Amino acid sequence: MKRVLYISVIAVAALLTSCQNKLQQLLDENPFLEGSRKLNITLVYPEGFESELKAGAQITITNPSNGAVYNLESDNQGKATVELQYGFYRLSVFDKGTPVSGAIPMFNRSIDQVRLTDTLVGSLNLNVELTLSYAGQLIIKELYYRGCTGTDGKTFQYDKYFTIYNNSDEVAYLDSVCFGAVAPYNAPTKQHAWSYVGSDGQTVIMDTVPIIEAVWQFPGTGKSHPLQPGEEAVVALTAAVDHTILRPMSVNLNVPGYWVCYNQRYTNANYHPSPGPNLVDHWLDLLWKEGPANAYPFSVSSPAPVIFRIPDVGAQAFVNNPENRGRQPGSTSDTEYMMIPSAWVLDGVECFDKNTKFKRLPGTVDAGFALMEDADRYLGKTLHRKVDEAATQKAGGRIVYMDTNNSANDFEVRASQSIKN
Repeated sequence: MKRVLYISVIAVAALLTSCQNKLQQLLDENPFLEGSRKLNITLVYPEGFESELKAGAQITITNPSNGAVYNLESDNQGKATVELQYGFYRLSVFDKGTPVSGAIPMFNRSIDQVRLTDTLVGSLNLNVELTLSYAGQLIIKELYYRGCTGTDGKTFQYDKYFTIYNNSDEVAYLDSVCFGAVAPYNAPTKQHAWSYVGSDGQTVIMDTVPIIEAVWQFPGTGKSHPLQPGEEAVVALTAAVDHTILRPMSVNLNVPGYWVCYNQRYTNANYHPSPGPNLVDHWLDLLWKEGPANAYPFSVSSPAPVIFRIPDVGAQAFVNNPENRGRQPGSTSDTEYMMIPSAWVLDGVECFDKNTKFKRLPGTVDAGFALMEDADRYLGKTLHRKVDEAATQKAGGRIVYMDTNNSANDFEVRASQSIKN
């Protein structure tokens, strides 16, 4: 009996070793054999642009839980396939079309939660309907919001600014251009209330963007403030004074031609001291304000700013109409947000401090995100547009910046502010 038992144990051990070897061989061939599904992507172009279907559309898939990024390209049928472990994924697509009357069509889509679970039978087939937009005349060129450090070693964040750039070869006008930040203030760590589940079961961002706290607008009668091709306008978000006197790492925002978000309803002296004398008549109008805050709250970690124009009825009439304001879905708070159709947005930048955060801007505005991590904080660093070398050469040396409506492609972290003297 003992001998028979001994032989049986040896046989079982040999069998287990053989199984383990075969399993390891399978895992070496496909490390995601267990707990994975194939994602089959088919791109669908807008009506009238079906001829743009071709190989090379950029597809980015991100796992927000661990930051893993997968970069794919579509084939000549607009298809791509990848096998992924079970989980929720963020997908963004970008493609550039053939110029039409000098305007470059852009095709984007962002889906915030593609779900690959063990309840699926077979592969997940996902039709991604691309949305049409065009490269903008006015763009956000630079965004400085992370602050700096003084010679005393203390951190400082009252010197935030952004720049608007005329990226075209025609005169642009700042008159009636509006500015605001999209809710929530910081990029969220989980799916936020402004998302919704589409008909295909995947979570997408709604096309109407909620502006939080305030809407600012450049004054003028229509052609009061021209911006020539290749020119920029600097807008101080907070204190429009010379910060370099006490903090050399900071910037001077009291410069002729600069603008400032300033209104006496914001009484916080640190954020909103009276603008310097060089900014006379260069205050942005405060069209709308929500809540009791005494300082304009603009995120120092991960904002989502947009510039836009309100057509037809006019900006003031639009913001005064209660029907154009909304409350956060599912919330009992009385806080209202100004709801702006994404089609009115001229440009927007989705900023993350970690690539595991979730988006607020729809793919028509920004199909990706620009990343400035926590390690970049209080060092005077900015998010800055990349130069489009080919377009710049074609423009005869006038700088043309990347504008693909995907901040992951368009922006990079700059070591210091571009307006630094």
